Amino acid sequence: MTTLTATSMKVLLLNNVPSPYFSPLFEQLGHTPDWQLTVCYTTNWNPTVGWKNNELIDQSTHRIVILDQIYPNTSKYLASSLSATIALKQFLGNEKPHYVICYGYTLMPQMLLLCWAILTKTNYALIGDANYFFDNPGGLRKVIKDYWLRFITKRAAALITIGTASKLFWEKYGASSSQIFESHLVVDNNFFSETSKSKSDEAADLRTRLGFNNKVVFLFVGRLIKRKNVDLIIQATHLLNSDNFSVVIAGSGDKTETLKRLAADKPNIFFAGNVTPNELPVLYGMADVLVLPADQEPWGLVVNEAMACGLAIIAYQFCGAAVDLVDSENGVKLNSFSAEELASAMELLATDQLLLRTMQKNSFAKIQAWSIENAAEGIIRAVKNTYHQPDKENS
Repeated sequence: MTTLTATSMKVLLLNNVPSPYFSPLFEQLGHTPDWQLTVCYTTNWNPTVGWKNNELIDQSTHRIVILDQIYPNTSKYLASSLSATIALKQFLGNEKPHYVICYGYTLMPQMLLLCWAILTKTNYALIGDANYFFDNPGGLRKVIKDYWLRFITKRAAALITIGTASKLFWEKYGASSSQIFESHLVVDNNFFSETSKSKSDEAADLRTRLGFNNKVVFLFVGRLIKRKNVDLIIQATHLLNSDNFSVVIAGSGDKTETLKRLAADKPNIFFAGNVTPNELPVLYGMADVLVLPADQEPWGLVVNEAMACGLAIIAYQFCGAAVDLVDSENGVKLNSFSAEELASAMELLATDQLLLRTMQKNSFAKIQAWSIENAAEGIIRAVKNTYHQPDKENS
């Protein structure tokens, strides 16, 4: 735990739910000298994924507050978001943080935090995975969004971008160069790479049991919903009709049964079902290529995970992670949502072993710069460079 002093800066960070993706980054931030960091979550993480909240809180370097648990009786009768907003209002009045970091800008607790910061003249930073290439609202929604984003952008002390698509997004709404700071969206690279190596025997055994030895394995990880376009992977498999490769689909969703029917006559397609974060490295360890043909994908952290495990990548060109992390050196960017284009990319990597192995090595090397330490440094730099001593009435 960071040693606190009378001069410690009280930093409040608001995020939606505790998750294995953000927790290592927040733990790193908790070690920042002279920061008294509080991370407020709107609600608990879904317990079905195996993330243990009590362990997260007990072992943390910083204070953690689950907002919709502050007034449990209120939560029984009100929506979780409203209950969290009421709790956050009370919490802000009591704590009076010197600086706030807000992940997102559309949910009720986020909007309250931003309005509170503006009214109290408290410095705030905005961060999130908004993607310029998918920002195309229409009608009244466009007018309201444009007004709100320009309003909060103009008054923000810092706009922390997580990639090129994020930077372009904030610039679209009036961000100045002095406001913009870079902090990558990251995963724990060491966890994925080391766990994948340590479980290599399990991965090899899984390949054998599935009958996928001596084949190039293409892997999809994510929810089985329409915008993920998993059907394109199955259609591409039908088009290729080859024994040189296999496909593993990990995840669940409302399209599961439809996709299984589409793949019914393909023994080289395997549905792995739900996979917990701790189990993912085994799948990455048995695979060669991650395939992510999703539309409207703000970032896509599975790309980071796969690269940390040394996989080549096939992804739609405007997926946030693909914009920054995928090029001809480590994968293929898809220009469209065409089964034929995807089949061509899969065939290229399934038939050219030298190219595939080179791409895998390049993936692993490239992702090393996208580390938790570098991401934390970006956030710390943004706060330190834009923090102004609070007025007495807000101290």
